[in-house]
Amino acid sequence: MSEAPEWDFMNQKNPSNSSNGSRFTIDYVFGIMCFLLLIPTLMVAFGEFMDIIDFFEYGGDMGDVLVWMLYTTTIFSILLISGLYFTDSMKSDSIRIGSGFFIIMISIANLISRLNDFQEERRNWGFDEFWLDYLYWPSTHERLELVFLGIIIGFLIIKRQ
Repeated sequence: MSEAPEWDFMNQKNPSNSSNGSRFTIDYVFGIMCFLLLIPTLMVAFGEFMDIIDFFEYGGDMGDVLVWMLYTTTIFSILLISGLYFTDSMKSDSIRIGSGFFIIMISIANLISRLNDFQEERRNWGFDEFWLDYLYWPSTHERLELVFLGIIIGFLIIKRQ
């Protein structure tokens, strides 16, 4: 056998420009979809804020506003940073890594706040069973899924493509 490059299958580079171009397009479309999802997210967040303001008449406090800000900032930052990431708008590694750490940190703060809310809800509703039974409720585990997905997305953004 000859040492010609046509027989060197291990070292040949397969120029698949069409798959890279389609991947860029899919990534870009996904990033635009993340940006578009910001609009309904902000509309829902504004509606929740108006409910919190109305709740001040019935015993609400500034803690409710702070928790709303944390929850809204979490989902908003996940969508915004994901959109920036998939449209290749993050030009430097330090911005990408910092954004990923921001999502992770705000998701962990969200997790701590949610666990505190769950404990308070269990006490208010008189739920005295084992706390894992409480996690079966859709209203409980869906909120935790958002937090864990935020942490995973943060790690994926930090990871180099």
